Amino acid sequence: MPTIDQYSVSTVPVEMFFNETFLSLGTGFVWESSGQIFLITNWHNVSGRNPNTGAHLSTTLAEPNKLRVWWNVRNQLGNKQAVEHNLLDDEGRPLWFVHPDHQQGVDAVALPVLLPDIIEPYPITAMEQRDLEIQIGMDVFVLGYPFGITQGGLPVWKRGSIATEPQLANTGNQRHLLLDTASRPGMSGSPVIRKAWGSYMLTDGSVAMGHGSATKLVGIYSGRLAANDPLDAQLGIMWPAVLLNEIVSGGVRDEPR
Repeated sequence: MPTIDQYSVSTVPVEMFFNETFLSLGTGFVWESSGQIFLITNWHNVSGRNPNTGAHLSTTLAEPNKLRVWWNVRNQLGNKQAVEHNLLDDEGRPLWFVHPDHQQGVDAVALPVLLPDIIEPYPITAMEQRDLEIQIGMDVFVLGYPFGITQGGLPVWKRGSIATEPQLANTGNQRHLLLDTASRPGMSGSPVIRKAWGSYMLTDGSVAMGHGSATKLVGIYSGRLAANDPLDAQLGIMWPAVLLNEIVSGGVRDEPR
């Protein structure tokens, strides 16, 4: 049996639909809290709107009312099965949770989901993590589906580096970090992880050594910074993982727009 990194199975391809009309591709990952499974992805994926301007992202002006998520099938590594999840209740109110203080000012949401028994969710919150030091210039990986489901049903690991000071994230009006990476459509909503091999720095200033690798969830990716010229700096936006904890624990549903 092949050896697969456990973080590869935490991510799932996500397709946004308005009724039966396909709108866009994205990525999500699995979060568990108090026995409830959540799909973590971007606010702009589920709302169909730019979180800064409110403008529609689809040329059809349609907003998603359901997601088609390609979940991992239990005991069938690499095999995916589609499950559709409503985004709105019977009154048209969003079912997803937003940040309790900043709402769509944090481009991330948590959608509670119910899954059939055939699905194995692989929550990222249940995976081993080390308290790795995060500093500017360090390499990270964006785990996503740039063009939909890949061969074997597993995500692409896109390397990037932290391009702004992590200590300044989530302070004042700047709640995100920038990554130096050339991402592609479909990666919005991907987890961003730090992975180290051999010896690695911990946040308490110590250096740990061990066999294999150490991993830490750093945040969620929400796409490239807008650029008018293809030669402009290729920078992506990442929201720190602490904000995801606040979204899930806050339990605040979004309001209709």
